[in-house]
Amino acid sequence: MNPGIFLVLLSSVLFAFVPNSAKIALDDGSSLFFLVFSRYLIGALILFAFIALIKGNLRIPLSTVLPIFLSSIYACILISLTYHAVDYLDVGLVMAILYCFPIGVAFVSYFRGESKIVLVQWLSMVGLMIGLYLMLSSGEQVLNLYGLFISFLGLLFFIAFIVNASSLSTKIGATTFNFYVSILGIILLTISFILPLGFEIHLPLTKIGYFAIFANGIFYITSWVLFFKGATIIGATRSSMLSSVEPLFAALLAIILLKQLLSVTEWIGFIIVLTAIYNFEKHSTKSEAKFS
Repeated sequence: MNPGIFLVLLSSVLFAFVPNSAKIALDDGSSLFFLVFSRYLIGALILFAFIALIKGNLRIPLSTVLPIFLSSIYACILISLTYHAVDYLDVGLVMAILYCFPIGVAFVSYFRGESKIVLVQWLSMVGLMIGLYLMLSSGEQVLNLYGLFISFLGLLFFIAFIVNASSLSTKIGATTFNFYVSILGIILLTISFILPLGFEIHLPLTKIGYFAIFANGIFYITSWVLFFKGATIIGATRSSMLSSVEPLFAALLAIILLKQLLSVTEWIGFIIVLTAIYNFEKHSTKSEAKFS
């Protein structure tokens, strides 16, 4: 197996633990602000320890400082818009919209001349959108125009983050990039807390909640490092498409950990997503062979 594909798939497996551990922490009394802040803090500590262990270099070219800062802004805005959108729309629909990001990344890469995408692959991405919608959205929901607007706005910031971050990871390394994004995320969240924006800090009530907080941070940062490391090998477009298996792994983990069951419609979406990713990757391999 291509090492880039392996890293992205492993990233998806690990990231599937993020929403499930987050739900456990929130249900145990943790506030959303503390969950996100601790995620950045744990990530920064782990990456700093790893970089120190391998005696890595934290120096970065001056030309990358602004793009890294912008990536951090994109990530914070994405998180804010996502949690704001779920106040107006079903959470599944919001996530289905956000998981359309592979199409946006593909368009950017295609028009930049960084990737060659054939018709079957474009159709596979459309199939992916349909499958994710069936998997993630509930059948009974009210469509709110404002909620849809901020969800699609969040999608744009998600695409900008992935494109920008993939390029920076190639230049300075996925570990270093994610370390600085975590540090800047801590700073931005601290500023947000100081400002009168209504954020509150509530700690978990039990040891299970604290364990979930710790697990959330570990799986979050490890999955992102692996994703961008894989992206430096196989490109942002293929990495984004492959990462769409995350909802599938998350659904399977929810069945195991949270005793949730999938409906027939969700299983149909599950199969469509797998088929779409398989077809996209199959033709990616053919395109590489043809143009090499």
